[in-house]
Amino acid sequence: MKKVLFFSMIAMTLIIVSCGKNSSEYKALKAQNDSLLLAGAHNQAELDEIVALFNEVEENFASIKEAENYLNVQSNSPGELTPSIKERVRSDMQLVTDILIKNKEKIEELESKLKNSSIKSSRLQETIEGLRTELETKTKSLLALNAELELKDKQIVNLTANVSALSKDVENLTAKTGEQQQTINAQQQELSTVYYCYGTSKELKEQKIIKNGEMTSTFNKDYFIKVKDCNTLKTIPLFAKKAELISKHPAGSYELRKDSNKKIEIHILNPKDFWSLTKYLVIVVNM
Repeated sequence: MKKVLFFSMIAMTLIIVSCGKNSSEYKALKAQNDSLLLAGAHNQAELDEIVALFNEVEENFASIKEAENYLNVQSNSPGELTPSIKERVRSDMQLVTDILIKNKEKIEELESKLKNSSIKSSRLQETIEGLRTELETKTKSLLALNAELELKDKQIVNLTANVSALSKDVENLTAKTGEQQQTINAQQQELSTVYYCYGTSKELKEQKIIKNGEMTSTFNKDYFIKVKDCNTLKTIPLFAKKAELISKHPAGSYELRKDSNKKIEIHILNPKDFWSLTKYLVIVVNM
């Protein structure tokens, strides 16, 4: 994401320099460049918050390792437990339960931040799912330990209600996360969807796509070809001798080449950069 913003800003700067400072194109590009700078700072702040939460959850899991090991040893030990061991078991069981509840809340906060942020990353979502899986595993393990210790001594554990409530919360979290994942998948699909069209100047004017050599805001969207994944769109044959891009795309992210029949093709070299300024590609061709 940082690379996309970086290259987009470089490309935008080069374009701005090439335009006259008093031109409407210069002002529009300058505004887009400022917007990219603000978006980069905002995305970094959001990412820092998410990473901090990740680290907190991981540290919480690490902090209960010793307590978990002690509970496992005592549940498997033969004979009755001494009063001091019983007290340690109670304390460690409470510690593990409290931290798992805290982590459940932190994971919910993580998912909420990622859902409401401008960062759309399947890798981050997969990491959250890994944390949730670890929470489920540790909760089930705690429930099993709780049952085993109760069999050893009916008075040793008084946390059954808390542990059972935690288990139910994890089930609810799993169901809610499934719904959130569907929403994120839909958002990612929307982000990767792009549109393109090409035609003569006359054809594009008739469709209200261009006016005075520039794109309009009231164009006929039905005239465009829809591509669900921009990464799969590498080459677009234009079947024309000449072509000119009307929509704005960073320099260096594409090339216009001639095929074996001397017809122009557009080759998209870097899809992320190419589609960073607009999801609509408009090309005027001259047959």
